[in-house]
Amino acid sequence: MALANRARNGWFVIASGLAACGDAPAIVDPVIDVPVDDVEATATPLDEITLTVAHAGSERDLVAQTFARGERIELAGVPFGDDLVMHMSGFIGASIIAYGRTCAFAVTPAGTPPTPHLFFSRSVRFAGLDAAPVPRVGGFGIPYFGTGLLVGGDDASGAPVSVVERYDPLTAKLTVLGSVTARDGAVQAMVGTDPPRVVVLGGAISGVGATFVEVIDERGIDLFDGPELARTDSTATALTDGRVVVVGGTVPGSLQPSGEIDMIAEDGASLDISKLDGPLTTPRAGHTATRLGDDVGAPVLIVGGLDAAGAPIALAELFKPLSGAILATFTATMSVPRHGHAAALMPDGSVLIIGGLDAAGMPVRRLELFSVDGGFIDAGDLPAEAGVIEIAATTLPDGRILLTGGRTAPDQPPVSSAYIARLDPHDGQVDVVATDHMHTARAAHQAVALCDGTVLISGGAEGSVPAERYNPPALGRR
Repeated sequence: MALANRARNGWFVIASGLAACGDAPAIVDPVIDVPVDDVEATATPLDEITLTVAHAGSERDLVAQTFARGERIELAGVPFGDDLVMHMSGFIGASIIAYGRTCAFAVTPAGTPPTPHLFFSRSVRFAGLDAAPVPRVGGFGIPYFGTGLLVGGDDASGAPVSVVERYDPLTAKLTVLGSVTARDGAVQAMVGTDPPRVVVLGGAISGVGATFVEVIDERGIDLFDGPELARTDSTATALTDGRVVVVGGTVPGSLQPSGEIDMIAEDGASLDISKLDGPLTTPRAGHTATRLGDDVGAPVLIVGGLDAAGAPIALAELFKPLSGAILATFTATMSVPRHGHAAALMPDGSVLIIGGLDAAGMPVRRLELFSVDGGFIDAGDLPAEAGVIEIAATTLPDGRILLTGGRTAPDQPPVSSAYIARLDPHDGQVDVVATDHMHTARAAHQAVALCDGTVLISGGAEGSVPAERYNPPALGRR
């Protein structure tokens, strides 16, 4: 077993790999990655370390062993499997204060010995990484088969970034996947099912709408025509059947938002793009569109945004994929109309509406929670130090929402604060509690959940700064 930054972790001895079923040759040689020059996040000193191997998603350990400080770590008896995960927990007394796990890996009798990486640090901490992605403000952090794709955004000079980067937690490598056409105001979603790919669409180039669509997968980037989608500030939402619904936005050069709804579907090696007959009840731009769960035909909740008069829209809309139209009888309205907000699906199927600006351009700290049965209800407030615009909302493995960075108002600098939002099942309110601060203040940054349960944070800051990695608690990370 290899260990990164061994000098800072001399409280135990890493000696060997994992042997399968007692075989003499080492079959798994995991690499233990630790924070870079980050004392607060580094897991030391520890009294004990427990190492286990299980099938991904299983609560039952196949093998487990605990090691005291200074003991030689050797774990034998690991069976073969194509979905194995190694967990590493660090204890002080009876308390787990550090944790890490690998992404799923395979161990086969004839296969090449795997060397999966395991990021081990103190829990609920942001840790510095030695990876420095291309500086970008805006753009996307996209979960893609457990890795994180970094796409789009603008550099420090305001020029759009074309390079696409991929961070793989299984190898701890940041690589360049290719380049997309640089543009402003594009959106993205996953299209297809076997396997899904990332579709990037819309946006503008020098004030002219982008009339093409780009599709990203591990092989590279393909370009398709898409003149129907040449809008900015629209939304793209993946449906459960692999199609993507594109809602609203603004045609560059027009002062009026669009009410158009388009559908993208895979058609062999190409894409089929069609315009639906039933438009939005209220044309809008700068809204959110959230799929309400993973059931077949799960509807899409469309919230907020600006209307033709430049005013925030109170009336939400519900798109029904099976009928391909907006539900005419749906009349839910927000308590505080807003735009520039974030929306996150909660574990019970409700949607949390976070931040944004009201009709006067003032920050909205009031949280609202939508459910199909109850409509919108007030659900508490964001803390005064939390960002309300250009904030990132990332779902953690235990279902809670990590809120990072942003700005407290349009004319304010980025913040480094971070919070955890959790739905209280007893009173329906949302508890928002502070967690560790990021190392760098960021706004319009990228935050993407990785296959090991950590969250990669990058961009959203001036100049080239290292990425960060948030290590949530072990709960939900089996």
